[in-house]
Amino acid sequence: MNGEIAATIALCLLLLTCGAEATLCNLRSMGFVGVCWSNMSCANQCVLEGRTSGYCKGIPAIKYCMCTFECGVNGADGGGGGAQVPALPPPVLTVRARRAGS
Repeated sequence: MNGEIAATIALCLLLLTCGAEATLCNLRSMGFVGVCWSNMSCANQCVLEGRTSGYCKGIPAIKYCMCTFECGVNGADGGGGGAQVPALPPPVLTVRARRAGS
C-alpha cells in the first residue's frame, strides 16, 4: 500500500514538471561587430540588446554572435528562432566606449 502511494506521488510530480521548462529562442545579434571569439563578449552584447544571454556560433574563422531569449509560454509564438522580436533602441555609448570604437 505504501509503495503504491509513493509511486502515485512520484508520477504526479513527474507530470507536473513536464510543462515547466521554458523554450529558448535564438536570434543573431544586431549589434555585435566582427568575428565572435569570446562567448562572454557575445553574451554581454546580447544583454545590452535586451536578450537573456548569447554564445558564439559557426566555424572558427567566421563565428558570429547568437543571442538567446525566452520565446514565450511553450513556444506558442512560433519560436524556434524565427519569432519576431521588437527592436530595441541602441544603447547609449559613454565617452570611453566611443573612443574604443573609433
